[in-house]
Amino acid sequence: MKKFGLFLVTYLLLTGLVFGQDIPVQRVVFPELTTQVDLSTTDVNRFVCPGPIKDVMFSQDKGIKIKITGENAFVKFQAMKKGQQILYSKTPSEFYVVCDGDVYSMIGLPKKIPAQTIRLSSGLKKKIKKNLSLFAGLPLEKKVLRLIRQAYTDDLPESYTVRHLEQQKDVFRQIRLISRRDILVEGEGLGLREYVAELKTGEKPRTLAEKDFLQRSLTKKPLAIAIEEPQLKPGEKTRVFIVERRDPAEQGNPLVIKKGEEGS
Repeated sequence: MKKFGLFLVTYLLLTGLVFGQDIPVQRVVFPELTTQVDLSTTDVNRFVCPGPIKDVMFSQDKGIKIKITGENAFVKFQAMKKGQQILYSKTPSEFYVVCDGDVYSMIGLPKKIPAQTIRLSSGLKKKIKKNLSLFAGLPLEKKVLRLIRQAYTDDLPESYTVRHLEQQKDVFRQIRLISRRDILVEGEGLGLREYVAELKTGEKPRTLAEKDFLQRSLTKKPLAIAIEEPQLKPGEKTRVFIVERRDPAEQGNPLVIKKGEEGS
């Protein structure tokens, strides 16, 4: 652990995991709103509830099978065989999931994509209560480290709010930087921004430093920065995690820099 100015800056050399594997996008659905979700027509999909799933209502005549196990419901579109050809469903279907006392309404759009995980969010009040319980009694430093590790391993509680992004940030001349996702821990006043940094072709090998990312266009209230692998060769990528304070009253996507703030 080391200090940089007034900020607590962490540097973690995370080893044993392979960078470059895509993080699966997990769709979050809220109660009492009808939400369209993409589902795999070939593989088993999963609905995840913050509490027990009591029931799932759906059109059984559309060739769908569902198995409920505790906080999970597994959804499979049945394929039909016509001669030597296998026909997969293309028909949208409605799903009404009774989860932890709330009803979640979805229109499932079957597509030829990998298995999907749909997380059923328990709403803001329950999310805040859950987040407070997850961090109860921990000092700030341990809260920060826990959040970084959760983001790195993609072991994020359902109570976090996650925005998936693919936005290029034109900050460095030698480094191509992409904002990958934004994670908000409501109730704790903490957030994490995850970036992917790639050393451009033709550049000399470079060692990244945490202080390189202390720029207002990337973070406004930083608490900690962690770089997966600081030493890069041309074409190599690494992940950068920035933990920061979040104002509970902040509206909109914090990764979108307002007009007039560029370079400030």
